[in-house]
Formats: sequence, C-alpha cells, structure tokens
Amino acid sequence: MLVAAFREEGSVVVRQPEGLISVLLDRAARIDERDDAAMDLEAYSGELVVKALVEVASSPVEDELVLDSAAESLGRILARDGGCPEGLLASLRPDAKRIVEEVLRASRQVE
Repeated sequence: MLVAAFREEGSVVVRQPEGLISVLLDRAARIDERDDAAMDLEAYSGELVVKALVEVASSPVEDELVLDSAAESLGRILARDGGCPEGLLASLRPDAKRIVEEVLRASRQVE
C-alpha cells in the first residue's frame, strides 16, 4: 500500500517520505511507530530514504524489530531501483547485511 504524498499531523502538513524518515529516526517515538515508518519507506526511492534506512541498519544500538524492517525495506528498494552501491553493505550491521542480501537474492530469483 502506498502512503499518500502528504499527511496531516494536527494542523501541520508533513511531506512524505520526510515525515516517515523523521519518525524512523526519532528515538523518542514508540518502537511500533518507528517500525511502521521503516516498512512504509519501502514505497519510496531516493538518497534521503536510503540514507535513513542505512543509518538505522548500521546502528549498533538499534532495536531489532526496527532494524529488521529497515534492512528489509532497504533491500527491496535496492532490488527495485537497480542494485546496491559499492560499500553500502559493508556499512551495515552483520544481521542487517544478511537481511538485505537475502532480499536481493530473492529478487534475482523472481526475475
């Protein structure tokens, strides 16, 4: 399901994917909100989205649920948008790297 280009938060209109990125990177937000944001970001492309997901997937202190969703979304974005930039996988935590690699492998099997 694609998220709308804009959503209202109170009286403020937040552009997507920037709103999702801000929730994902907000360590004060609830884990389920951050996890939902990580999953929803899969619908988007671009440097800001990839950078935010990499930040989460490379953090040594990230919650496992959020980390797994961020890594899965990152893998799907990379598979959809044409591959993995050199050095990106090396920057991820080993558990996140494994998830991204699994998603990339699975996408190649379907093609």
